[in-house]
This record gives sequence, structure tokens and C-alpha cells, in this order.
Amino acid sequence: MKKGTVINDYVSAYPNPIKLQAGDIVLISHSDIEYPYWIWTTNSLNISGWVPQQILDLIYPDNAICKEDYTAHELTVKAGEYLYLDRVLNGWCRAYKDSGETGWIPLEYVKF
Repeated sequence: MKKGTVINDYVSAYPNPIKLQAGDIVLISHSDIEYPYWIWTTNSLNISGWVPQQILDLIYPDNAICKEDYTAHELTVKAGEYLYLDRVLNGWCRAYKDSGETGWIPLEYVKF
């Protein structure tokens, strides 16, 4: 697993992140302008958040099926912390902290 260093502090913007399971049918809205291919999505509990387009199969103009388990949990980090890269999608990476916490962070905050 690739190790990186946080270069700027980052605070999670979503304290109640959307969580999905493979097979969930979700409501989809619009794509993010700053980070294309992230879709504003609402689950059956009426919790909304950004979901990578790659894990959604469109079934209607405003609905999709999630293809894999997913959480939009973002990491809150301080400059100098180490992270372990797990996955990169659309300008973001899913990473692990030394504590074991897993979440997403914009790529521009980490030097790998």
C-alpha cells in the first residue's frame, strides 16, 4: 500500500456521510462542478452525499443502483500526518490513517 503525507489540514465537510450497500437503489441529482464524476445522491434514509459515478448503474433518469458498498466518510487530517492510499477516484483518494480510520480526502491535500 502506498504511503503519503498530508500537506495541508483538511476538515471533513459532511458529519453524517451517505452510506450505501451493493444493490441499493438511490436517487441521483447532479454532478459536482469542481470534481467531475461525483454525483449528488440520496439513499433510502434520505441522507445525501457525493458518490463516484463509477459505482452507479443508471436505471432511470434520476435513479441508479449502487454496484458496491460505499461510504462518503471524509478524513479530518492535519499537515504532517501519514496516510496509506487505498483507492483513487475523480480527484479524491480513499486512505487509511495510522489509527485505522478510513475515509476520503482530496488528492491535492496529500503528497504520495
